[in-house]
Amino acid sequence: MKKYGWVILAAILIWLWPSSPHVNAAGAELFLDGKRVEAPADAKPEMVNGKVMVPLRVVGEQLGYQFKWEPQAYKISIQKNSTDMSMYVGRTSADVNGKTVSLDAPPVLRGSSTMIPLRFVGEQMGLKVDWNNQNKSVNLSQKIATQPADKQSQSQQPSQTSTQSPKSTNKTSTATATTINPVEADKHTEVVPSTSKEQNVEQTTANAVLVQNISFESETLKISLNKDLTPKVSKMTGPDRIVVDLPEASLSADLLQSFPVRKDGTRALTISDSEDVQEIRFAPADGTKGGARIVIALNQTRDYDLSTNGVGDITLQLRERSVNPEIVAPTYVEGRRIVVIDPGHGGKDPGAGSVTGRHEKEFTLAVALKVQQLAQNDPDIQIVLTRNGDTYPTLDERPQLANNQQASVFVSIHGNSMPTSNNGKANGSETYYARQESLSLATIMHKHLVAATEFKDNGIKVANHVVTRKSQMPAVLLECGYLSNPSNEAAMFTEETQQKIAEGIVDGLKEYLGTGTGITETLN
Repeated sequence: MKKYGWVILAAILIWLWPSSPHVNAAGAELFLDGKRVEAPADAKPEMVNGKVMVPLRVVGEQLGYQFKWEPQAYKISIQKNSTDMSMYVGRTSADVNGKTVSLDAPPVLRGSSTMIPLRFVGEQMGLKVDWNNQNKSVNLSQKIATQPADKQSQSQQPSQTSTQSPKSTNKTSTATATTINPVEADKHTEVVPSTSKEQNVEQTTANAVLVQNISFESETLKISLNKDLTPKVSKMTGPDRIVVDLPEASLSADLLQSFPVRKDGTRALTISDSEDVQEIRFAPADGTKGGARIVIALNQTRDYDLSTNGVGDITLQLRERSVNPEIVAPTYVEGRRIVVIDPGHGGKDPGAGSVTGRHEKEFTLAVALKVQQLAQNDPDIQIVLTRNGDTYPTLDERPQLANNQQASVFVSIHGNSMPTSNNGKANGSETYYARQESLSLATIMHKHLVAATEFKDNGIKVANHVVTRKSQMPAVLLECGYLSNPSNEAAMFTEETQQKIAEGIVDGLKEYLGTGTGITETLN
């Protein structure tokens, strides 16, 4: 009887298992104009390193786009009416009607589907997009918001309101306007009655300063105006935020129509790719002289760099935030030369994306750990890593560690990515240095790197990389190969090639430091 009892119990567990598909769900649901759109099981919308990715073909076919896939080049082309777009797996740019457009994440393959950033879908296919983090769903809409049109019609009917009594006018104003207490709403935006503000936008003259576009990507706020203007920027706390005031500027009608107004009178950009930025909200500023205010709502305080180009473009770049990784330096043994090995990127910064969806940070750490293992018993070299896990030391912290350790050499390990002009053909290894005293190191390290990878020799080059510029000792940056090249990438993620690169680095260090000339033996 016990035997049959176990059989029955197993059958019940098997029967119950499929009833909870979302416990370990493969991806989010996709909706277009409120209707659920079926996506392949291996290509449902997903969050990849803070970027919402959606299946291009599934979305495009719903909108009438035609597709062409070129497997040899990892290229997909999309066409509808007069719109022609193309992009490559692993590249962070796309071609839209002959113009290069940046992607905030490279397309990746999921089964037979190409996944692309949600933001690109919204901007280039004319959709309103929304990521619902609570129920893990992507909502796309072709519908045009009617609110701006309603407001425009109000602004075109002054004769009707002017014939009303003062009492009637006050009643109408109360119904259509929302005033925010500046203390309760970030002091940003004491938004005056929105109807009058947006009437001002519609009635601007040729001499007016207009905010034409607001965007945020890669920790950078970009504001485009029709003419030059000096912004006033300030940091506020409780909660943390950065406030950008644009005196006497107005929000353009096109900008207003792109973002629906919220109950508090503000409009907002949806942010899905930043750890610290909650949202970017904007509204007409309070005051008789008008103006506009943009607020970056933060989870914690961030510093920034501000720049303008003199023709109306304003850029506010959030500075890198240190996550204070625990960097444990080995005990110094007298007579051993300290070498700092820097696995590029890490943590929130994945680096370049590969043609199969893997990341540069994985490759660089794997090679660095192998270098450390090869040299762990070396009597002449002591390896210190800038990171030994998936953390993110900032670009300044990496050379600072080497300077504090009084290291003899600094080596930063990277994987390259394909520039737009190469159309997927870029490949090979190259070595960079910033100062003349690093040339000898670069020459030796590059010789061993090329011998290890057996990729095309792209030579030794001078570049102003932060990590090599700020290191107070000979320093190089090794671009081992192109992750955007199918052949290079396939080799770079094999144990064999990673081991050869690590051995080449150790042999190069020994030759440069004069501590040994023999070929490093692989540790088993």
